[in-house]
Amino acid sequence: MLDVYHEEVKKEIANSPFVAVIADETTDVACEFQLVIIFRYLCKGQPVERFWRFYVPDGHDAKSIAACVLNVVNPLIDQNPNKLIAQSYDGASVMSGELNGVQKIIKETYPLANYVHCYAHQLNLIMTSACSVNKQARIFFHNLSGLCSFFSTSPQRTKILDEIVNRRLPRSSQTRWNFQSRGVHTVYENRKDLIEVMDNIESTSRDSSSINQASGYKLKLQDTNFVFWLSIFHKIMPHVEIVFNQLQKVCTDSVKVKNDLENFEAAIQTIREQMDSIIDEIERVQRETDEPARKKRQVEEGSKKREALEICDAVLSQIRTRFNFSGHLVASNLFVSEKFSVYKHQFPEAHLNDTCTQFSFLDKNRLKTELQVLYQREELSTTSGAVPLSILLNEEGLNCTFQETLKLLSILITIPMSTSEAERSFSMLKRIKTFLRNTMKEERLSALGMLSAEKHFVSGIENFNNKNQLSYQYYIEV
Repeated sequence: MLDVYHEEVKKEIANSPFVAVIADETTDVACEFQLVIIFRYLCKGQPVERFWRFYVPDGHDAKSIAACVLNVVNPLIDQNPNKLIAQSYDGASVMSGELNGVQKIIKETYPLANYVHCYAHQLNLIMTSACSVNKQARIFFHNLSGLCSFFSTSPQRTKILDEIVNRRLPRSSQTRWNFQSRGVHTVYENRKDLIEVMDNIESTSRDSSSINQASGYKLKLQDTNFVFWLSIFHKIMPHVEIVFNQLQKVCTDSVKVKNDLENFEAAIQTIREQMDSIIDEIERVQRETDEPARKKRQVEEGSKKREALEICDAVLSQIRTRFNFSGHLVASNLFVSEKFSVYKHQFPEAHLNDTCTQFSFLDKNRLKTELQVLYQREELSTTSGAVPLSILLNEEGLNCTFQETLKLLSILITIPMSTSEAERSFSMLKRIKTFLRNTMKEERLSALGMLSAEKHFVSGIENFNNKNQLSYQYYIEV
């Protein structure tokens, strides 16, 4: 059954100009490690994502995962190494690390397979990876998540929160950046009131569990380490959020990307330079808001400063790595239909140069000629979006006339790119993860996963049942 499905996918990949590989480390309900591989490519002018199968690599390190991915990719496109145009990962930093991650190993074999940041979880992965370098920072975010869950699971506690703070804490989520960001800001701005809430719960609640948890979170809200990291991330997060939103814009260019990154680095550098005064401010605020009688540990200034600087450097490194390749964002500017009237009189030479630098196999002179014609044609300039434009050019029989244009459009469509496409681009990955939440690891897992996630595709395979029966008979005979 899975073999029949794979043969059909192989045919589609063979007929597509480019392909992108999407991989993720995930677990099933038994907490067994799984590696899922998905291919994204063009089929009949439309981008599709096909689940391939689950794997259990020999190890969790970059080399083992890369070997697993290459064992799948090589037989499919080893005769055309330029066909793999992108690789995207939705998991641990070992997969996307700049120096020794999976993406670097894959690119040694497939030089055009640029690592494209996975936008499915937005900034959550960046902050998770950055915080992984420091034990206290990891503990802080776990405690923050627990504090938010403490209120979201109880109407009685929420009522007290509303009466005293008059503001809700965000619901806990491990995969959404806006939870972490809003959670930090809300707790930072209302820490003193939250301590009062915990006192109220201790005094009025009859539930022993609520009293115990309230006492624990009260101590946590007064804890030196918790307050320190709360203040540090309250300083850092707004800048991370700004640069992320700036770099996610579809209408961007290499100059703006460079400027946005430089501005972000300057902002983080300012925080680094002001770390001594930030630590002094943290201690001052604690003295003013906490009970004077409470004995607190003194902030080990040298140690805390080193840890905070380490987090700043890690955040910078994560942003640089994840947005190292932005050629697809720059190239997309060539096909913004709203700008065609401007491009008709003032050709976007800078965008073309950047695009051809990123994708050196394109014929620059021919592409420029084709784009000049494209911008002049009214019936073509009214089409908005890479997919509709690609379909229109093919339907009008212009695939030879706009050969390089269609090649570039195929690249842009194949590469998972912008925020607005995030939910659609990783819909297959989400379906696979949903399937894993309701199953266990076993031999038939990949086949069952395929049927669950690809039922519409399978239903369209001609004589699938007959082919599957023949495959089964062959398996029995062997």
